[in-house]
Amino acid sequence: MTLAASFSRPLVFVDLETTGGSPARSRVLEVGLIRVEAGRPVAKLQTLVDPEEPIPGFITNITGIRPTEVIGAPRFADFAPQLADLLDGAVFVAHNVHFDYHFLRMEYERLGQVFRPPLLCTVRLSRALYPEVRGHKLQNLIDRHGLQAAQRHRAYDDAHVLWQFWQLVWQGFAPEIVQAAVERQLAPQRTNLSAGNEPFLAADAWFHPAAARYSE
Repeated sequence: MTLAASFSRPLVFVDLETTGGSPARSRVLEVGLIRVEAGRPVAKLQTLVDPEEPIPGFITNITGIRPTEVIGAPRFADFAPQLADLLDGAVFVAHNVHFDYHFLRMEYERLGQVFRPPLLCTVRLSRALYPEVRGHKLQNLIDRHGLQAAQRHRAYDDAHVLWQFWQLVWQGFAPEIVQAAVERQLAPQRTNLSAGNEPFLAADAWFHPAAARYSE
């Protein structure tokens, strides 16, 4: 059994590509995720999404996703039930987690559904475990730790980087140190979630302009 398997809760490592930086004004363009249980991947999802709006040129320049590629792709509503099943009961893990969380929350809100998972931010986790280093963007983690990304700024590949990082920290630190760093994020959310409120990480801004998001 790997050390990462000692974390008992299911995890879903998630990355999104979007048409912009505002969940209220932009839409999800691509979803990539890996669901992990007992330290092993058990499911994955990799799909383009028809955003039902134009894809800005700068997003195509960054992601490589062209408007022609989403012709015939599912709309978010088409696979929302499948996505909900994959996320069910799991900790939602993302880099700069409030960005991805608020985009999915808004997509589900448009469908009249509630989306409030517990959140774990790998930016915060990196800062907690490596306080002596500067720079915790995703590209910093890739360069510093030798993580592998087949194609940056594509949802599944970036989600896979987070799964690699998760395994790396369990190998590099005593389990109780990683558990404590994770618990510092999850514990304050329990009261909010049990009351049906937002799983907000205190003092962590979720909104980032697209330019900042895609500078990762």
